[in-house]
Amino acid sequence: MTAGSSAHVPTETAAFDRKRLFIFDMDGTLLPDTTGLLAVAEVMGSVEQVRRLEERFALGEVSTVEFTRAVHQMWGQVAPETARRAFDSCRKLDGIAEVLQDIRRGGGVSCLITMSQDFFANHFLEYGFDHVVATPYPATVDAVVRAEDVLTPESKPLIARDLCARHGFAWERTVAFGDSGSDIPLFEQLDLTVAVNASERLVAISAVAYHGGSLRDAYFAALAAFAARH
Repeated sequence: MTAGSSAHVPTETAAFDRKRLFIFDMDGTLLPDTTGLLAVAEVMGSVEQVRRLEERFALGEVSTVEFTRAVHQMWGQVAPETARRAFDSCRKLDGIAEVLQDIRRGGGVSCLITMSQDFFANHFLEYGFDHVVATPYPATVDAVVRAEDVLTPESKPLIARDLCARHGFAWERTVAFGDSGSDIPLFEQLDLTVAVNASERLVAISAVAYHGGSLRDAYFAALAAFAARH
């Protein structure tokens, strides 16, 4: 669905007030079964190196800062056309633009927050996100990856709270979508949480769980469930 198209809004979600912040994760959530880095690695010819690095990160063998520095050391500068090709080539959930339209029409604000690199994540602005917050990738080969610039799982609730304050939304009304351990610090602070194709650990602390290929279906199912609470 294009950014200018209209969407059918299920009547059972009409009672749910959209005037709030909606947070979305990228890797594994909007990008099912993959990450932005792996999509770039496919283009750069370094899939196995990135897979090994992601496995070490998942095992806690490297920190988020060490991970980011290793990626920069491996790739150096990434050409805009490489990032574009990577973004266009990877599968995404259906209905992203439609969901963001519904949020905006209802007076809400949407934000993608990812620990992944901004040169890939920023392409999601084209879908209609109000904000995309990602780890800044160094502009030059010689640039130093500063620890304070690297997003961590603990960054997500801090960023979300700041956005609530900026837009005048109540923090406890925030809705969050995610899939894995990096979303736990955010999900633990919120009641309106949606696990999308998620790990068992995240499903266990989520209000709603969805498995499938459509963000639209996940979004409206969650809104209907939240509306039914009241």
